[in-house]
Amino acid sequence: MSELPDDNLDHYALGFYALGKGVARDACPYAAGTRAEADWHAGYDAAARGDPEPAPESRQGA
Repeated sequence: MSELPDDNLDHYALGFYALGKGVARDACPYAAGTRAEADWHAGYDAAARGDPEPAPESRQGA
């Protein structure tokens, strides 16, 4: 990835809903080691556990 992710996106929510769209966890679209990747994986893992999506204001950095 040559550009930083758009900071206006909710990377957690994108990861959260990716599971329901059939996207594999290893298909994360963000570069390894970035905050966007960590947030995306956190959302994906939360969906996999069956957690409800928290409100954006309850997540750090959202």
